[in-house]
Amino acid sequence: MNTLTTMATTISNRPQAATALSQSTPLKPTDDDLLRCPVEVAARIIGQKWTLQIVKTLLEEERVRFCELQDALGGVNPTTLSTRLKLLEENGIVCRTQISDLPPHVEYSLTEMGQQLDEVLRAVVGWSRRWLCPG
Repeated sequence: MNTLTTMATTISNRPQAATALSQSTPLKPTDDDLLRCPVEVAARIIGQKWTLQIVKTLLEEERVRFCELQDALGGVNPTTLSTRLKLLEENGIVCRTQISDLPPHVEYSLTEMGQQLDEVLRAVVGWSRRWLCPG
């Protein structure tokens, strides 16, 4: 099992560790948010259930269709996946590309900003292995 898969499994098995913020909390950071706490701003986006697993899959696969993402994540509700992808796209982490082949389809990939999360995921994996999943 690679490092990112281990981290995603750990997060999936510990839902309390990836607590989603209240639905009433705006997800797009405001100027006041940015002045307050950058960790809170990032957690609003990447701290939601399934989000890091989506990023992990896109880091491994580069370009993925919706159904491929759903299969790779196993168990994610299609509405939840769609919502997370829209959030990631709105925040510049994921790029949605319409492909006009027959049949037409959509592919998702990480932007440069999204690719930078590779370092974050590796750090979380290292921390998790040391403190939460030793051995």
